[in-house]
Amino acid sequence: MDKNRVFDKTVTNPKVIGIAGDVIEQSVFGYKANSKQIPDLNVDDEDVELKTIGIQEKSRGVWKAKEPCSITAVSISTIELETFETSKFWHKSQRILFVYYHYLSKITVKAAGYKVFPVKNFYFYNCSAEDKAIMARDWQKVHDFNAEIHRRYLDEESRKEEYPNLSTVVNKQLEYLDTSPKYPNAPRFRLRARFVTVIVQSSINNIYERSDRYYLGINDVEKECMEYTRRYKGKILNELCREFGVDNHLNCKQAGEKMIAMMFGETKKISQIEQLAKFGLHGQTVVLNKNGGRTEDMKLSACPLDFSDFEIVDGEEKEFEDTDVYSFFHDYRLLCPVFQEHPRMMVSPDGKTINTQVVYGENTFEGFKILELGSDEIMSSVRASWEEAKRLVQTDEFAVTVVRKKDGSIRYTPKTGIQMTETNLPKALDNVIFFRGTGSDATDKVTVNGLKILRQNYWVKGTYVVEQLNKMRYIGE
Repeated sequence: MDKNRVFDKTVTNPKVIGIAGDVIEQSVFGYKANSKQIPDLNVDDEDVELKTIGIQEKSRGVWKAKEPCSITAVSISTIELETFETSKFWHKSQRILFVYYHYLSKITVKAAGYKVFPVKNFYFYNCSAEDKAIMARDWQKVHDFNAEIHRRYLDEESRKEEYPNLSTVVNKQLEYLDTSPKYPNAPRFRLRARFVTVIVQSSINNIYERSDRYYLGINDVEKECMEYTRRYKGKILNELCREFGVDNHLNCKQAGEKMIAMMFGETKKISQIEQLAKFGLHGQTVVLNKNGGRTEDMKLSACPLDFSDFEIVDGEEKEFEDTDVYSFFHDYRLLCPVFQEHPRMMVSPDGKTINTQVVYGENTFEGFKILELGSDEIMSSVRASWEEAKRLVQTDEFAVTVVRKKDGSIRYTPKTGIQMTETNLPKALDNVIFFRGTGSDATDKVTVNGLKILRQNYWVKGTYVVEQLNKMRYIGE
């Protein structure tokens, strides 16, 4: 595609940024590069911004944005003079032509490495009224932050001490946008990776459904959670199954997931509700045992361990802050509908023994809590497990062993009859965040350091999740 030989500049500048976009701009559309804060194209008499972004397979056939999408400079010295409607950001973000290329490499490549990446698709994004309202709120927070600095501090040196908080403090308050890099580097407005991923998956995979709800932020979602808690708190699962027409032969988590999705106006899964996905809300049903403790650990299915993070290329290796897992934990939060078990005391037919039995249908719905995954405590645990996995792989200490029973005999998988194996990656005994294998069956494996293993996912220790949730009130209390 590079008929104008844009890639030639990578010979003298191997780390040039934005080479994929340069090729599309200069060799496909044929216009010269510019850094002006105005849209790139005019389509049907409307200004359209061109954004060339990398996408990767999240799972088989399902795509995700590789990273956030940079839009334009924040202009911290002049943004206070703008309104959202007249801002350079809105002018460039209301209509975007996305060109997707498949970032085929599992590791970060230099600019010349982009030559072999194929263009996957394109999509015209027209900002909806709902998206615009949320972007406007985000933009206004950045605007007000800068305006307040300029009001309080008249000298530039004092202002420079406050500007870094744009990335560390204000970003946490934003839904669709963030700013990067951190001052003193010139910050830019970006669409969060989770928001761009929804655009990608909506245009390629069509996996989302829009409910009839209208949310301007997490607070609106919380208000709806409060209403559902008011209606349904204390009701047993069987009663809720009848009310929502859900198969009560499902276990508590499956039935709960389906019912909660229906509360929010969608009939499949919480994860397929477009509005919640844009806010980075992952539905994760939690079932508490009779003592209020955990019933099981929590799998983060959207977050696999990427072993390519540990590869060293040309003497350089990836930093933790540059990984997908770092972005995932900072970008997402868990919307947890909570159910409570109420075990029965069951007397044996002969009347001699009394057993405790959990009847799923008698579990009660208790309410909602939201768990932030980007807390310092969780991120410290994620980093520790990631760095230990990196050390094992890079030092060739990574090992796979056969799982044995207490009597020393080998355990076999019931479905395939294959020997069960385990790795020496961090486990639940080692850390709050740990790894566990997953796959369609025991034959669904990948190769790491020449050893075949199940694909590994990040998991959160169930006891930790419950400890954190127990510190929190239910939404609305």
